[in-house]
Amino acid sequence: MDLPQDDPAGRLSLEQRMVCAIHRVQKNGGNFALLLIRPRYCLVSQITRGVIVHPGLIRQLYDRLLPLVRRIDSIALLNGQNIALLAEDVKGTGAALSLARRLHALLDSPFSAMAERGAIDSDMGVALYPLHGLTPTDLIANAKAALLQTTRPGGTDMELYNPAHPSVITSDRGFSGAELMAAIHHDELFLHYQPQAHLPDESICGVEALLRWQHPRHGLLYPQQFFPSARLHGVLLSLEAWALRHACINFASWPPQVIAGMHLGINVSPAFLCDAAFPLLLDAVIRESALLPYLIRLEINAEDLVLQPADWISRMPAIRQLGVGIVLDHVDDLALVPKLLRMLKPGIIKLDMDIFVGEDLALVHGAIADLNEWAGQYEARLMAQNVEQISQLAYVMDSGIGEGQGTLFYPPLPAVAVYALRNR
Repeated sequence: MDLPQDDPAGRLSLEQRMVCAIHRVQKNGGNFALLLIRPRYCLVSQITRGVIVHPGLIRQLYDRLLPLVRRIDSIALLNGQNIALLAEDVKGTGAALSLARRLHALLDSPFSAMAERGAIDSDMGVALYPLHGLTPTDLIANAKAALLQTTRPGGTDMELYNPAHPSVITSDRGFSGAELMAAIHHDELFLHYQPQAHLPDESICGVEALLRWQHPRHGLLYPQQFFPSARLHGVLLSLEAWALRHACINFASWPPQVIAGMHLGINVSPAFLCDAAFPLLLDAVIRESALLPYLIRLEINAEDLVLQPADWISRMPAIRQLGVGIVLDHVDDLALVPKLLRMLKPGIIKLDMDIFVGEDLALVHGAIADLNEWAGQYEARLMAQNVEQISQLAYVMDSGIGEGQGTLFYPPLPAVAVYALRNR
């Protein structure tokens, strides 16, 4: 265990140890966590906080971390201000967050530094291998992104890396229809897969396919950054058709031991459902991929469904006849649920947990109980969506919801990372 005193040596040592840790995980399975800690020194008499830069204070901080750091773990100083902790053999996001909380509690107590009475406060960004990156460079960058998320409105002093967070995603870039079609023709589109967890053991019961664009100039783009342009130029259905076909073909090609007991969720807009050719396209994709239809779940956004003309209702019998599952996605207005249940008759209702942030526990339980009652009348069941905070997880576990999705369980991942999770 070491504490390099200069940035280049610290980062190099950290990356070298991360390479070794990656090899161990690939051989033996499991995870390791990278915690990036931004410590701050605060005098008792001060309201504003300063950043720790004094070597003597860093030494005291290191001494405090020592009891929690095993010999297999590593500490490095990055940028002269942030301390990186590489914690090996960390079993999942829950264990990584638990370690972060223990570290924070250890640091958050008064002690003497430079003959002054003061206290250490800290922010922490957490990234987990292989969930949040497959290389040391990616993991360090994503731990920094998580650390940056602690400064956003509503952020906490400990943040798990979330690639879907608004601090990472910017608004639509105003692409032309020709640029969007070129993305299809030039093979610039690809898919990530966000695992969905069976509760309470958090085993993977399915994945949701999520579209990404590796733009030649702008880099990695998320749907929020190009879907508005696609709607404007009439290209959205072409993008959705690409995602539907490739998601089914790719999922069908995964090793049997990976997809055993899993299903595939695919986002389908109500506008796509309204297209007369959609049932024919879906049937053709099922035949081409040879994927069993019951493994496919079409996820339909609740808000978009309300705003869309009801033409899609006439397509549902033909779609259901193919044997695919139907999911009511992103439910954040509970008042609309009874109507949408009658119209869509989904098997799954994905409840957006963002609507419960900061709410009273009794209110949350009452709302979920009502939703469960409505769902039961149509033989549907609930899945918790956007589970990003410990408080949201508590709501989910206490209410008895059977499935969950969110970065607190698993973030969106490339297929190879899903394989690693299923094979560990």
